[in-house]
Formats: sequence, C-alpha cells, structure tokens
Amino acid sequence: MKWISDLFDFILPRRCVVCGEPLSGGERELCLNCLMALPLIDEPRRAEIEKIFWGIVPVERAASYFFYSKGSPYNRLLHSLKYKNRPQVGLMLGRNAAIELSKSGFFDGVELIVPLPLSRKKERSRGYNQCDYIASGVSQITGIPVCKGCVSRTKANETQTHKSREQRWRNVEGIFAVSNPEAIRGKHVLLVDDVLTTGATIADCARALSSAGCRVTVFTLAYSCNDF
Repeated sequence: MKWISDLFDFILPRRCVVCGEPLSGGERELCLNCLMALPLIDEPRRAEIEKIFWGIVPVERAASYFFYSKGSPYNRLLHSLKYKNRPQVGLMLGRNAAIELSKSGFFDGVELIVPLPLSRKKERSRGYNQCDYIASGVSQITGIPVCKGCVSRTKANETQTHKSREQRWRNVEGIFAVSNPEAIRGKHVLLVDDVLTTGATIADCARALSSAGCRVTVFTLAYSCNDF
C-alpha cells in the first residue's frame, strides 16, 4: 500500500545515489534533477566507441550510456552498484539506457544478452554480478532474453585498476571461454559490462563469442573518457 511506502520513506528516507537528497515516491535511485543532468553520450560520440575495437575484434555496434570521468559525482552510481550492495542501481540504469538506445535502433537484430562474467571469487565476495542486473534492466525494456552462464572466466585475472593500457591488454588475454557454444552459435548477442576503459576485457570476451560463431554488439553503462 502507498501509505505504508510513504511512512517508510518518512522514517528511513531513500536518498539519491548522486546528490544524497531524499527521493520522492516516483523516483528510483536517482532524483529527477540528477537524472536530467546525467552526462549522456550522444550518437556521434558512440561512433568513437566503436573505433576502439577496430582491427582487434569484430563488433557489429558499440555504445555506452553515460560518461565516466574522474571527480564526477556520477561515479557514485558505479561505486554504489559494485561496492555498496546496490545492484538495483544497475537494473534502473539498464532500463533507462535501453529506452534511450532503442530510439536509434541499437538493439535491432540482437537475439541474446550476455552479461560479462565475474570471477567466481569476486562474485562470491560481492554477492552478485553487477552486469547481470544491467542486462536484466535492458531485457525488461527490449524483451531480449538474458543468457547467463554461456560465457565463463577460465582464470581470475588481477584487477585492472591502476594498470597501464598495455598492462590491461596483457592481463586479460585468453581469460574467457564460451561454456555452451551450441546454444549461441549463429546468434547476434549483446555483450554487457559496467564500464568501458581501454576495452581490453570486453574485447577478449567478444573474441571468445566471435570464435564460437556469434555476431557481437557491445553495450556498457559508462565510458571512461579520461583514458582516451
């Protein structure tokens, strides 16, 4: 009942992930002001994202939803999603991104959504894979089914944080494998991750999918413009 929800919000108000202000009844994770000011990536800039993969791995299309830059308050979205036990942030942003990208036909022809897998150790520690929630949000809007477990990590690589571009590429080489090639062979899949930096991790996973006979389109919530 609404009055129960209103009472709960009065006692323990839900707060915007970005600015910390109390949320109104219809707001989810972000207040309207922060949502309207989210630094979205327009269609011309998406073309630059696709170029990251040119000559490295065959990718049909690539896009990110918003810019990730050092010092931005919007970094709290990813921090809350990954480290503050707020997976619902990924669900909300996945839905919003799908609504925005659907306007340009970005998802046309995509048959399966594949969340980029975490290592088992990291997923156990975190309690969830944030990419699963992003993928679920996209699926709720597009109706495209999510294929969990069709790609796995063959080894747990070191964290990419603080590594140079070259080190990042070496660190993830050959760490992904397709678990059930027959289930996805010939499919056009959407590979989903939280943030695109050098593109090394996504490219290695896309390469495994491509080798299994898939066409690959890439989507991430954020694009780290500090690294380019």
